[in-house]
Amino acid sequence: MRLIKNKHLSRLFTRSYLLRYLRPSDDGILLFLAVSVGIATALALWIFHIGIEWFHVLFVEKIAHELGEAGLVISLALAGFIIGWIMQRFVGHEKYHGVAGIIEQVALAGGRLRYKVMPFKAFASAMSLGAGASVGPEDPSVQIGSNLGSMIGQRLRLDEDHIRLLVSAGAASAIAAAFNAPIAGVFFAIEVILRGELTTASVSVVIIAAVMSAALTQGLDLGEGAMGPFNFTLGSALEVPFFIPLGLLLAPLSVLFIRLNFSQADFWHRVVKLPTPLKTALAGALVGMVGIWLPEILGGGREVMNEVLKGEQESVIWLLLILGFTKMLMTSVSLAAGFVGGIFAPSLFVGTMFGDFYGNVIVEIFGNAAGDPRSYAIAGMAGMMAGVVRAPITAIMLVFELTNDYRFILPIMLVTVVCILVGEFFEKHGVYQLALVRNGITIPEGREVDLMQGVTVQEAMFTPPPTIHEKASLTELRDSLRAYHRNALCVVDDHGRLTGIVSLSDLQQAYRGEDSYHLTVGDICTREVITAAPDDVLWTAIRKMGANNVGRLPVVDPHTGELVGMLNRHDIVEAYNKAIHKKLKDQQTAEQIRLNTLTGAHVYELHIKGNSPLAGLSIAEVKWPPETVVASITRRGRLVVPHGNTILRVGDSLTIVADPHSEIALMNLFNEEIPWG
Repeated sequence: MRLIKNKHLSRLFTRSYLLRYLRPSDDGILLFLAVSVGIATALALWIFHIGIEWFHVLFVEKIAHELGEAGLVISLALAGFIIGWIMQRFVGHEKYHGVAGIIEQVALAGGRLRYKVMPFKAFASAMSLGAGASVGPEDPSVQIGSNLGSMIGQRLRLDEDHIRLLVSAGAASAIAAAFNAPIAGVFFAIEVILRGELTTASVSVVIIAAVMSAALTQGLDLGEGAMGPFNFTLGSALEVPFFIPLGLLLAPLSVLFIRLNFSQADFWHRVVKLPTPLKTALAGALVGMVGIWLPEILGGGREVMNEVLKGEQESVIWLLLILGFTKMLMTSVSLAAGFVGGIFAPSLFVGTMFGDFYGNVIVEIFGNAAGDPRSYAIAGMAGMMAGVVRAPITAIMLVFELTNDYRFILPIMLVTVVCILVGEFFEKHGVYQLALVRNGITIPEGREVDLMQGVTVQEAMFTPPPTIHEKASLTELRDSLRAYHRNALCVVDDHGRLTGIVSLSDLQQAYRGEDSYHLTVGDICTREVITAAPDDVLWTAIRKMGANNVGRLPVVDPHTGELVGMLNRHDIVEAYNKAIHKKLKDQQTAEQIRLNTLTGAHVYELHIKGNSPLAGLSIAEVKWPPETVVASITRRGRLVVPHGNTILRVGDSLTIVADPHSEIALMNLFNEEIPWG
């Protein structure tokens, strides 16, 4: 299979003196780029961690130490002010923190990331972590690797499919280098970045990059203090049931962490009305005040996790709970207010604390039969990460590579699966996906499917369906058919279960008989009914209707047999129209994202409200912010091409292309809230 069909890239490789004679295949060129991404990511992360150490010395060991007890508060506030200014001045407004933006760009913009602003984000992230903000380094590391992959792909003018592969390779390389866990890096790229889209090319490229990154990091000792390996293991199979309650405990806690992250973002965005530098400085002061009493929550917390998991730190059991909850709150505050980092490492920290707490309680109750409490700590680390990020295979493989013990896989899998299954009952999406959903973007897992295969029967059916009891008389049936204006009704029993279908023709045929007065609906209805289940895709229901020449299908719960809805041709057409509308809207969103990526401009859809001062003015009379263009106006469903003398009216929807630095002025002009992720 030929992977690259790019004349520019082929010419580049042909000019090389050595490669002129080797003449590598297209597959070989792509794998060479994967190796390059892996090596570049490892070296970039080495520089990134040097920056973290340098800022730690500056803000913690010098400024904070010299200023005494209040030094940590002042140093974090100072760092927050600088970080806020850098992000506002050089990066601009970003809808998403960390990995969520990469997922969006890979799915909708062909992996074309804004790699030119990445140095400023990496600088701000290194300062955040070095100064002690309660954020993690793994998300920025993933951004660094992904942006390197995107930069290589864009500079070599690769097509979008191959740019996406190199972005995923960069993400895998970052996780592999951070934990010396190449397998976990591969699955992170596949599960989180590519959303489960598996091809031979994607797997090969991601594996090569992750292995090279991990090998270089380990061989040259480029990484920060590594986690593990840990030397404890599962004592016996009798310990496995003790891990099930841990998964049940972590499920609501992981959902709490997700929701706390977004509730804090809402609070700092809508309530704290300060310029970005002052807002980040205020958050830094808050984190610093908490850090004076609980220094363990500062930074990524990798050293604290190592001490707990290796048994080097004896903690009061209730302190573990306090550290877990405080870390969740301070991480949410740090990210919401503008510090640059991620939630990946904090979720590992929180899971470790809660897992160790649970392990100590279980050992106190059951003694040696429960095993080593540290085993529950590392299982908690995997469970919490899986519950927050919703990447179960990544979590399982990460812990496997940290423990180097295949016997520990069973309890890890158990905790992870229980945590995710129970967590999805409370919150369907993980932290990255929820950030996208809140902005109206839904990215399906795996490959794109046909429209009718992406809509379920439950989404298209109408409820409640008209029914009649099987013991009803024929007179009641006649009255019901008239009342519902139907030619047929579903027949149900005392429990609401479908038992048949009765039609007007069945009633007419029954009246021709001699004993019609003694018959019930159950006597004349058709018992063999073609049905659909709520979770069936609409395409399956359409095939059933076509094969059996029927115009409607009862929808029945497959577990209880209860009638839950009815599906007819009109419902299918309406669902198809909605699916097309959503598809077009997703394509429009993708084009807006591409425009933003390629030009740096943002696309806004704003509305003229009833109290808007813009109503009645012409476009030329409005004092627009700099670098702002009105691209189109939608008025009562019709497209209006704007001109200088076009009068703005209440209810108009304007599509505006503007420089992101003009966003605040633009939102104030329309009395709108500034969007965020």
